[in-house]
Amino acid sequence: MTEFDPDSVPARVAFVAGRVNRRLRSATGGLSHGLLSALATVAKTGPHRLAELGQIEQVSAPGMTRIIAELEARDLVARRPDPDDGRAVLIEVTQAGMDAVFRARAARADVVAGLLAELDAAELATIEAALPALEKLAGNPVR
Repeated sequence: MTEFDPDSVPARVAFVAGRVNRRLRSATGGLSHGLLSALATVAKTGPHRLAELGQIEQVSAPGMTRIIAELEARDLVARRPDPDDGRAVLIEVTQAGMDAVFRARAARADVVAGLLAELDAAELATIEAALPALEKLAGNPVR
């Protein structure tokens, strides 16, 4: 392991990402971070089996069962039979679930807009120019 340098690019990116993430945690549209994360995954990548969703979200089977039960109780996801295996079910997002994801994204965008409002035009241009690299770093998330 290399010696830690707080002024290195990796350390600075990690610090900034952590600070911004903490500010975004409360902007979830009324859902906990775990509920929103699972809901956004289903909304973005389509229906999943419960175990598959647990693997994607890195949540235990009992934990994912509780998350899906809560999302289902709020009518944000629904279960439907898996056409490839009649014994299994797929978890899919409902229209109310899509609306919740969009509300949370809007709330997060509002938080970031407030942060960006503190920057001058040159700083904003620098951030905009860095967005393709940051999106690549994040795994090219679908917007």
